[in-house]
Amino acid sequence: MTTEERIADLERQIAELQTQQADLLKQLTKTQVEQWQARIDDLQVQLHLAAMETSDHLTTLTDQLRSKWASARAQMEGASTTATDVGDTLRVGLEKAYSEIRDALLASKNKVSH
Repeated sequence: MTTEERIADLERQIAELQTQQADLLKQLTKTQVEQWQARIDDLQVQLHLAAMETSDHLTTLTDQLRSKWASARAQMEGASTTATDVGDTLRVGLEKAYSEIRDALLASKNKVSH
């Protein structure tokens, strides 16, 4: 093999390697884009699950609030307790339920923002 033939062969190999490198770079870029898409999809799923969890928790707390309201209302309608006792019971129960709902909303906001 002559020197010129060796040079031509090396140039051909270099050209093939450059083509392979370009193909690998395209594949790498495509893989990185797919990874980012998967990360975004995962984040959406986590956000949806957090929203469902928060919704379930808030539904439970709202049901408890309604139950406390119904109980206080029933006490008000009954003649066995004074209006002051019922008012205090109602106020304390509703304040606690309201506070729990507020805390749950703040906790869910913090989960989403972090």
